[in-house]
Amino acid sequence: MARGGNAVGLDISSGSIKVAEVNYGKQEPVLKNLSTIMLPEGLVHEGEIEDPEAMSGYIRDLWKQGKFSRRKVVLGISNQKVIVRPMEIPYMPEEELETAVKYQIQEFIPIPIEDAIIGYEVVDEYMTGEEERMQTILLAVAHRDMVQKFMEAVGGAGLGLEAVELKSFAMARSLIKKEYQFMEEEAAPPGSVCLINVGAGICNICIVKENTPRFVRMLMRGGDFFTNFLIDHLNMAPAEAEEVKRGVSMSEEANSLLQREIQAFVNEIRRSLEYYISQTQERDLNRVVLSGSGSKMINLPLELNRGLKLPIEIGHPLQNVTLGKFPYTPEELAEMEASVAVCIGLALRGTEE
Repeated sequence: MARGGNAVGLDISSGSIKVAEVNYGKQEPVLKNLSTIMLPEGLVHEGEIEDPEAMSGYIRDLWKQGKFSRRKVVLGISNQKVIVRPMEIPYMPEEELETAVKYQIQEFIPIPIEDAIIGYEVVDEYMTGEEERMQTILLAVAHRDMVQKFMEAVGGAGLGLEAVELKSFAMARSLIKKEYQFMEEEAAPPGSVCLINVGAGICNICIVKENTPRFVRMLMRGGDFFTNFLIDHLNMAPAEAEEVKRGVSMSEEANSLLQREIQAFVNEIRRSLEYYISQTQERDLNRVVLSGSGSKMINLPLELNRGLKLPIEIGHPLQNVTLGKFPYTPEELAEMEASVAVCIGLALRGTEE
C-alpha cells in the first residue's frame, strides 16, 4: 500500500458486514468512512459464507449506503477451516523461506497442500544449545474452498481483493496503541498482551508480543450463543434476551443461567492461554484487551478478570486513527467502537508495508 492512498477493510461476520476506509497521508491515518449492515440469520455460519450470491447483494447495498470510493478490499477471515500453529525451522534467508515452508508443511496440516492457501509470519529467532540458528514462524493455512466462497461474494459485488488476512492479525493493529511500538530504549520491554474479540459467532484470541502476533485461537462461541441460550432455556423473545445479556433489563433466573455459561466460556479462554504458556514457557502476559459486539455481556470483564487473573481493558480501535467527517454522533461512534476492531485493523494493514 503506497502512502497517500486509501485502504478498505472488510469484516464479514455472523450478524453483520462492517467496512472501514482509511486514508494514508503524511500524518497518521485518517478514518474517512465507516459503515455496517445487518445480515439475516444463517447467511454466515461459524464464519463461513453459506450463499455467496446472496452475500454479494448485501455487500453491494453496503457500498451504496456507505458511498465507499475504493473497490479493492482487505478481507478478514476466521473460522474452523483456518489452521494457525507455530512451526520451528532452521534459519534461512527470506527468499528461501517460502519454498522451505511448503516443503515441510504437510506434516503440520490435515489437508492436502493443493487444497490449502498458505501464509506465514516469522515471529522469533533463537539459538539452540548446539549453536544452531533457528526461527519460529506462525503458520496460517486456510481451506481453499472456504476462501473461494468469500472471493465469489466479493467479486459478485464488483469488488477486488487487495489481500486476505486472519482477523486476529488485524486486531493487533487497532487494539494495541501505536505508541507501544516506539517505547524508549531505556524502558523495560513490554510484556505480552492478550487480545480477545468476542464477535457475534466467533471469539478470536490473539497473544501479541513486541507488536507481533505469537498465538492465535478461534473459539466457535460468540455473543449470539448467549442470546440463543436464553431464548432456548427461558422461552424469551430475542430482543428481551439481548437486553438481559447486556444488563439493560434484569431477570434473576436469566442472570444465574447466563453467569454459568459466561464462566464456562472464560474457562475455555483460560485453557487456551494455559496451552500457549505450556508450549512457549512464556509467562509475561500482563493484560487483556477486550472488544467485539459480544464483549458487552454483563459481567464478562469481571469474570475474565477472575478467571484469567489479569487486568482487563476495554479496547478502543479508534485510537490509532484520526477521525474524518462522519454522519455519526459521538454517542453512536462509542456504541459502534466495540464491533469495529477487525475492519479498522484490516484497513490499517498498509501501515506495516
